[in-house]
Amino acid sequence: MPKARQFSVRVANKPGELARLATALGQAGVNIRAYLACETKEASLIHFVVDSPAKAKRVFDRLATEYAEKDVLLLELPDRPGALGEAAERLARAGINIDYAYGSFAPGARRVSDVLVVADVAAATKALRGLKT
Repeated sequence: MPKARQFSVRVANKPGELARLATALGQAGVNIRAYLACETKEASLIHFVVDSPAKAKRVFDRLATEYAEKDVLLLELPDRPGALGEAAERLARAGINIDYAYGSFAPGARRVSDVLVVADVAAATKALRGLKT
């Protein structure tokens, strides 16, 4: 299971913030692999998984945007009923909590891409070894 770096960025909850960040990342040649945008009472929180963490850091620093970094687990599952349940069950048996997760698939695709945020990426990777993906 590959790991990736996730950036969590807090921005004002107003129109254009996702556009501003996504455009700046794109102009710097950073490809967004996954994202999740959530609102909170005070602001919006956007999680980005990108192909070039070093470039993304430079973009966020240049924009004077506060961010936090975290290793996350990237999981590719077959697009079939029960696939996510099998993965989650393995983690549960290993005592690994999924703090939060997000995923997506393209219509007609045979695979589902998931980002799992767990406290111990190495232990989660070990628990998922041999999973049919």
